[in-house]
Amino acid sequence: MKKQFLLSVTLLSAVLATAQVTLSSVTANQGRVETITNLNIVIDKSDNGGFGVSHKTKKLLSARGANYKDFIRIGSTYYDLQSNGAMPHRLAIHANGGMSAVWTTSTSDAQGFPGRGSGYNYRNAAAKWNKSDSSSVENVRTGWANVGVLSNGSVFTIGHDATNGGFYMTKSNSASSRPSSVTSILKETPYKPIWARTANNGDVIHLICSYTDSASPGESRAPERKGIFAPMVYSRSKDGGSTWDKQHVMMPDYDSTLTNNGGADQYSIDVKGNTVAIVNGDLLQGVIAWKSTDTGNNWQRIIVDTFKYAPWTGKVEMLDTPYTNDGTVDVIIDNNNKLHVFWGLSRVIDSDTSDQSYSFYPGMQAIVHWSEATNKTTLIASGNQFDRDESGFNNLEQATTAALSGGNVPSGLSTVARLSSTSAMRQPASAMDANGNLYCIFSVPIEQDISDLGANFRDIGLVYSTDGGVTWSLPQNITQVLGKEDDFASTCRVANGFLHVLWQQDEIAGTNLQNNSPSFGNHPVVLNLINYQAIPVSEILNGSIGMLWGVGVDEPNTGKVMVVNQNYPNPFSNNTTVLIYLTKPGDINLEVRNALGALVKTQNYANLYIGNHELVINSDGLSSGVYTYTLIAGASSVSKTMMVK
Repeated sequence: MKKQFLLSVTLLSAVLATAQVTLSSVTANQGRVETITNLNIVIDKSDNGGFGVSHKTKKLLSARGANYKDFIRIGSTYYDLQSNGAMPHRLAIHANGGMSAVWTTSTSDAQGFPGRGSGYNYRNAAAKWNKSDSSSVENVRTGWANVGVLSNGSVFTIGHDATNGGFYMTKSNSASSRPSSVTSILKETPYKPIWARTANNGDVIHLICSYTDSASPGESRAPERKGIFAPMVYSRSKDGGSTWDKQHVMMPDYDSTLTNNGGADQYSIDVKGNTVAIVNGDLLQGVIAWKSTDTGNNWQRIIVDTFKYAPWTGKVEMLDTPYTNDGTVDVIIDNNNKLHVFWGLSRVIDSDTSDQSYSFYPGMQAIVHWSEATNKTTLIASGNQFDRDESGFNNLEQATTAALSGGNVPSGLSTVARLSSTSAMRQPASAMDANGNLYCIFSVPIEQDISDLGANFRDIGLVYSTDGGVTWSLPQNITQVLGKEDDFASTCRVANGFLHVLWQQDEIAGTNLQNNSPSFGNHPVVLNLINYQAIPVSEILNGSIGMLWGVGVDEPNTGKVMVVNQNYPNPFSNNTTVLIYLTKPGDINLEVRNALGALVKTQNYANLYIGNHELVINSDGLSSGVYTYTLIAGASSVSKTMMVK
């Protein structure tokens, strides 16, 4: 019998149409079945992408559409594959409210991306980001960046060495300085551990990873342990990464009774005080979690979701198309030290036991949540909630869920846009605020927003729960940009009045690394933007973000202006900057008054989109002293104090 998922939907406002999430609505548009092999170890494709600017098959594609929202650009990259599956949490908050962000970057589109590494940017306590930067913090080639803040306020990053295995760690001298010193860590010759995920509490760093495989003559294959080929393993440092007292350890009861294959980016990790949580998933296994309440010394295994054919051997037919997970998993620990696990829903089938292949449905569109406190599984979002043509489904183009076949675009298609063997709705990433409210973002292809080559562009969806995951809101769309691929989204675990989100914006649907056919040139190398947004949780909880897309859907100059942080620098001599969030498109007027209350300066910021903006206030005409500045949007206003030197 197929497992039934509970549905809990909360009405947000009259603006959002109700849309019931049921398994029938999910499977009705699950897409064509696709066949893949059992061996799902993904090789780092860093050497297969990149054209160089003079490559003859490079095609130019028009960027259609209009921006509805405005975001803060904090970086860019020519390397566009931020993960093979689950997304790491690439925003780390500092004690003073500052923030560090990382991503996999490349400043060049040269063949093989030789300068690939960890992109980095820092936002100070006044919410001012450093200048957008695409350079790497390392002087060696790395990938799959992680970030954390140590007990002294300094920052560390960890990225993998795809060529030799192991990782490179960098550290900064202070909270505001850029990480620079590079140290090689966690080598395991002759094997190649890569694709790390990290979480830390002060100087205690927890790391999980898997192994890349190689069939090159003279090189070792990935290891097999407890009957699992290329398993997920765990490492720990208690001194900020200087030494590692646990290195590449198998988790307890993680063995061939669950699965016979590990895989890249099919796991997630979180830490809260002494509690550590790890979750692992795959199409051919259930969702498995491990929980430690003593900083990783002892672990409890939790079977979150079962897969009836695990461990799959290819010798048993799967004709009942069982539900499973797509490997894009996430976990977060709540204020009661209970786990919340999220994953993309998938479905598989196998009618031929003569080989090691099986099939899955890449068009599946659903996000699932499990609560340790209730031990219940809930379907919290589905594609039909993003229906735009009122057909009842989020109809997708075939190219959106298709992959290359033998390195070529399948006949009848002009492009492909699938990420590995993930589902169409994928990559949940969670956060929690001080009140225990849960937030889950995810990647979703958008109906009718179609690229020139016939694939759906993606946006970032969001749902939330105010009762510990018992019920969930209807989804909202936090990017809402036509003609752009907003994907690979990551959250800061802590929502401190704002939900902090980082993601990659591409001009073309899909990725160059996984979806481009060199002979066809359907996805050339282009510069991708790394965007950031600080969304007020009050706007999320009252449903104000909504599901709208395109310009002209809101009445201008009727929104509220919200100040994310105090202006910076303060005091200042020439210019100071304040980060704000505008709830509807329109104008913002600035009024500056002196200590006596007299109006001494006005300034207008016209035609702003919804979202975050960095407003620059200049000191022209102002003498030294303390002033009150007021930002006005429609009937809304907010006032702060600033000082001119």
